[in-house]
Amino acid sequence: MPTRLILPKTEKTGKKRVAAYCRVSSQHDEQMHSLEAQMSFYQDSLANDKDVEFVGIYADSGISGTRTRNRAEFLRLIEDCRAGKVDAIITKSVSRFGRNTVDTLVFTRELRNLGVDVYFEKEELHSCSSEGELLLTLMAAFAESESVSMSDNIKWGKRKRFENGTIESLALNNIYGFRKTSGDIVINETEAAVVRHIYDLFISGYGYTEIANRLIEENAPTRREGATWANTTVKNIIANEKLCGDCLFQKTYIQNPLSHRSRPNKGELPQFFVEDCLPAIVDKETWLVAQRMRERNHCKGSCLPSQEFPFKGMIYCGICRAPVNFYYFNAEGFVQKIVYRCSSRKKGAAKPVEGVTYTPPHKSTYTKNPSQGLVEYREKYQTQYVKPRPMICTDIRIPLDRPQKAFVQAWNYITGQRGRYEATLKRTVENTDDVLIRYRAKEMLELFDGIGRLHAFDYSLMRRTLDRVETTADEKLTLIFQSGIRITI
Repeated sequence: MPTRLILPKTEKTGKKRVAAYCRVSSQHDEQMHSLEAQMSFYQDSLANDKDVEFVGIYADSGISGTRTRNRAEFLRLIEDCRAGKVDAIITKSVSRFGRNTVDTLVFTRELRNLGVDVYFEKEELHSCSSEGELLLTLMAAFAESESVSMSDNIKWGKRKRFENGTIESLALNNIYGFRKTSGDIVINETEAAVVRHIYDLFISGYGYTEIANRLIEENAPTRREGATWANTTVKNIIANEKLCGDCLFQKTYIQNPLSHRSRPNKGELPQFFVEDCLPAIVDKETWLVAQRMRERNHCKGSCLPSQEFPFKGMIYCGICRAPVNFYYFNAEGFVQKIVYRCSSRKKGAAKPVEGVTYTPPHKSTYTKNPSQGLVEYREKYQTQYVKPRPMICTDIRIPLDRPQKAFVQAWNYITGQRGRYEATLKRTVENTDDVLIRYRAKEMLELFDGIGRLHAFDYSLMRRTLDRVETTADEKLTLIFQSGIRITI
């Protein structure tokens, strides 16, 4: 028997304009059937009711009732009420109207002030009735409590699936490189080729921003139309363990079921790691090498090399271990120069170089083209003002182009002693447990044939092979390669 909406009497005349609101919280077949049933019922009962003017049905599907801002049809209904297009609303229950007590009361109060009555069929409750406010508060609180309980049950079910390593529920369609086809997880080969390209570039020494810019230049396909590559996208692809076939469950969690705000799981909840549960886009060794590269680059922060400054963030003081940065100073003739100098000078933490003395240059030498008389004066009196003192690590200054030249010399020395270093690298491959060192040692053995001697500085080769550079007390440079080889030039 069709249900008839009986509205409270108001001063308005004519037919009441009635709208129906329906909502289901998921896209599952059963829920979608429920939504269709709700809509069909209201369409039949209200459209054929001669006592009311049927405005239409506002329906949200697959949307949680705990957050109003995501319910587009609900917000459209409220706007139509504000515009005076609706006199009354009918909905199945309080929980269909909303599962957030505050939101439910705020909107029903606003609608009541606008003269719009909301009728909840299940509870047989009118929001404009005298007892409506109290009953609605109780019903809305119960709906919110029910939502929290449902959320806890869903979380429990998810954790059980995580424990069992069940991957069918993973949202893999959101992960670049994967697709779900008829319930099966498959690799999208077009995207997978881009993923492998990203890993190759990263392991070759390119940074996240450099890779993103290169992908844009190459018109690499993105998942969403109109989207563009960004350094954060590249970073997430490099860090995602699913691309090598593994899965870490419960990286994030929702703390409050009403806010739905996701937070990173930093030990608040247990995590579950399942190996080889997905088809792998990159092999395990490549992924592990990339993670070691991520750790290595993270320690350097924003001080990463570039084509313009190839050794930025790669040089360290061999005496105090502090970073060696750019230092600008005025040389003779007040000409500005740039050198590398230990950064411990900024904190007054420089360490002495044992057994070495240093005579600082006198500022009088800055005079450009000094006269003969001034030269004689300096020779006679300068030693009275500038005296030798024990050397400290900040006295060591490295010319800006020196590291590039040192790298070429070191590489050519290694290739010149190829037989000796091939044996060293092979032992490293066999004995080391460090995946990055082992990978770089194997790679260097291959590079011997492909590159040979250098005639000029090669930035790409340096980024691929070199780990860091350390200064020495006698102003030499020790180049430490990622394969474990150390050469002092």
